[in-house]
Amino acid sequence: SSVKPFVWAAAIASGFTPSSIIVDEPIEYTVGRNKWVPQNFGGDFQGPIPLRKALEQSVNIVSVKLVEQLGVPLVRSYLQRCGITTPIDDTVGLTLGLGTPVVTIMDQCVAYSCFANGGVRNDPVMVTEIRNRDGLPRYDYNAFVKREQALDSRVAYVVTHMLQGVCEPGPGYYTTGHRTKALGRPRGGKTGTTNESRNVWFCGFTPDFTCVVWIGYSDNRPLGRGREFTGGGMATPIWTKFMIAAEDGLPIRDFDVPSGITFFNIERLTGVEGGDYKEAYLTGTAPPATWNPPSG
Repeated sequence: SSVKPFVWAAAIASGFTPSSIIVDEPIEYTVGRNKWVPQNFGGDFQGPIPLRKALEQSVNIVSVKLVEQLGVPLVRSYLQRCGITTPIDDTVGLTLGLGTPVVTIMDQCVAYSCFANGGVRNDPVMVTEIRNRDGLPRYDYNAFVKREQALDSRVAYVVTHMLQGVCEPGPGYYTTGHRTKALGRPRGGKTGTTNESRNVWFCGFTPDFTCVVWIGYSDNRPLGRGREFTGGGMATPIWTKFMIAAEDGLPIRDFDVPSGITFFNIERLTGVEGGDYKEAYLTGTAPPATWNPPSG
């Protein structure tokens, strides 16, 4: 779901790294008198998996486990400070990791722009300027705009770097945003697909723009079945076509790297140091030297 990057942001701020390993496995929870068995989209499990790959492939089990370890209040605080205005009460529980709260497109756009803006949230503006009949300015949004440092700039960059991987083909594995490759410039983003593909979207950004594409029916009926009826299959091509036009004529530039970031070459599949993939870490953290995953 598109909520996952904010779960990952809370994890990075709490000491996890892109190389931290979570075991993707069948899990079951008791909720009241009912049992809840979260599933991945394809119904399979990959075992020990680094956070980077889990985000690139939108692995539900890893997201649920992270919310369990971090706590719902902490994850909720990251969503809210980044601009998600939908009330999220405690009854949501661990399903928060799957994006169960209803979120508006505007809120998603504001929240994702925090990653592109170095952690700064800019509240949305609908009117930028008003002039009277003589052409004199009567209103300038710059006098009223609200900005807030919602995320540590270092955390925002590490998550941005991982979200760039969502938009790049993996080494032998599927990434949900790989269809954005045609844009041909630095970009990050995350797909989302609700149960039975009733809603699909892609929340993406470049250093210039943040754009969210949502597809769904007004009566909430399913769009279809299969991998093509997902955010990656339906929304990313639309997002890409729009962004190609929006970025036309603009110089290609990368995301600014704040101080406090250290890069290591890792193996993208495992997160272990020594490969040819350039990974970003908060200074003071580092990838493991060897593959030594937990058992569960």
